Amino acid sequence: MTAIPYTTPQFPLILTVSSFLSLINVAEAVFARFINAGLLGSLCMGILFGPEISSILSEAIQSTFITLGYIGLLLIVFEAGLSTNISLFFDNILLSCAIAISGMILPVALSMLLLCFGFGYPPLQAFAAGAALSSTSLGTTLTVLQPEYRQTRTGTVLMAAALLDDIGGLVIAGILAQLASYGASSTPIPWYIVVRPILVSFGFGFGVPFFAFISRYIIDRAKVLQKWGLFAPNFQLFILVVTLSGFVAGAKYAGTSELFGGYLAGAYLAYVFGHPGTTVAPPVLAFHTHIMPMLQVLFSPLFFASIGSALPIRSLGSVNGSSRVVWRGLVYSLLMASGHGWFGRPVVRRVASITNDDTEPPASSEPGIPELDPGFIFTRTRSAALVGLAMIARGEIALIVAEIARPLLVVRGSSEPFAIVIWATLLNTAAGAILVGFLLKKQKPVVVD
Repeated sequence: MTAIPYTTPQFPLILTVSSFLSLINVAEAVFARFINAGLLGSLCMGILFGPEISSILSEAIQSTFITLGYIGLLLIVFEAGLSTNISLFFDNILLSCAIAISGMILPVALSMLLLCFGFGYPPLQAFAAGAALSSTSLGTTLTVLQPEYRQTRTGTVLMAAALLDDIGGLVIAGILAQLASYGASSTPIPWYIVVRPILVSFGFGFGVPFFAFISRYIIDRAKVLQKWGLFAPNFQLFILVVTLSGFVAGAKYAGTSELFGGYLAGAYLAYVFGHPGTTVAPPVLAFHTHIMPMLQVLFSPLFFASIGSALPIRSLGSVNGSSRVVWRGLVYSLLMASGHGWFGRPVVRRVASITNDDTEPPASSEPGIPELDPGFIFTRTRSAALVGLAMIARGEIALIVAEIARPLLVVRGSSEPFAIVIWATLLNTAAGAILVGFLLKKQKPVVVD
C-alpha cells in the first residue's frame, strides 16, 4: 500500500462534515429540551443525512462516523462501569439476571407465536427476528439514565440487566451468523460456536473481580507507587486508556462482547482506586475532566447518528408493492415492547415487597457531579416502571443482529420480515427513550458545588 499524498479537502466536504457535527448537537439539545430524549435528535439527523433520505454523507464518511460512533458506545459503557455502585451491583445480581433472561426468552417466544402462526413465516425466520429483538440497547439506556440515577439500586439493576441482555444478544448473533453461513443445509453447527462465548463471558465475569481484589491489595500496600504519581490526573488518564484498551481487546479476541469488556474495565478501576473516605475515585475524576467533554459533544452524538444513517427507511413503507409491512411492523413493535418491558414491573415490585423497602435513598454526592434532588424517592411503582420502560429500547445490538441474520430474514425473496424487525427496533428505541425521559423529567438533579 502506497502513502496517500496530503491534499487540501474540498470546501463542500468541509461544509458537509462541519454542518453535520453541528446539527447533531443542535438536534440533541432541541429534543432534550422538549421530550427529554436528546439522543433521538442525533438519530433523526443520521436518517436525514444518510443514504436512505438525502445521501449527503458519502459512503467513506459514513463508515468513518460509524467507527467513531462505536468508540463512543465503548466510552459510554466504560463510564457506566466507572459509575456503578459495586456493593449494590452484587447485592442485586440475581434480580438483574432474572430480568435479563426473561428479556431474552420472551421476545423469541412471542415472535414464534406471532410470526409463525399469525403471519405465516417459517420458524427459522421467526426465531431470527425474535433473537434480534431480544437485546436491550445499552447505549440508549445509559444515555437516558444519568450518572446520578445509576448510583441507585434501581439504576444498578437496570444497567446490569441491559448489559447481560446485550451479551446474550451478541452470543445469539454468533449462532445466527453460523446459521446464515450454513443456510438450509443439515450440516450441524460445531458445539464450540455456542459454548465458547458463554464460557468466556462467565470466565471474565468471575475472573475480573478476583483480579480487582488482588490489584487493590497491591496498590494499598505499595506506597512507592503513590510517590510516583499513581493518582495524578495525567497518569490516571494513561491508566484509563490502557485498561480500557486491554479489557476490550481481551474480551473481543477471547470470544465474548467487547462491550462487556468495556464495562468490566470501568468497574475494575472504580473498585481498585475507590478507597473508603475518598469523595470521588481518581479514575472517575480523570474521565469527567478529560474524556467526558469529547464524549458528550462528539462521540455519543455520532454513535446515535450512525445508527440513524444505517436504518433502511425506504423499505419500511412498502415491500414488493405491498404496504402491509406497516401495520405488521406496528403490531410486532407493540408485542415486543410488552414482552421485553413489562416483566420488570412484577419482579421489582415483588423484591420491594419482600424487603419492605418502599423508598430508595438518593446516592451520596460527589463534587462537580450531579446528585439526586433530596426529595427524590424511587417508590415501588416508579422503580418497576423505570426498569420496564428502559428495557423496551433495542438500538444498536438489534441492528447488528438483524444485519447478521438478514439472509435468514428474507423469506421466499421477500424482505418483509427484515423490515418488520427494523420497524420494531426503531419504534421501541424511540418509545423507550421518550418514556424514560418523561418519567425522570419531574425529578431534576441539582449540581453540588
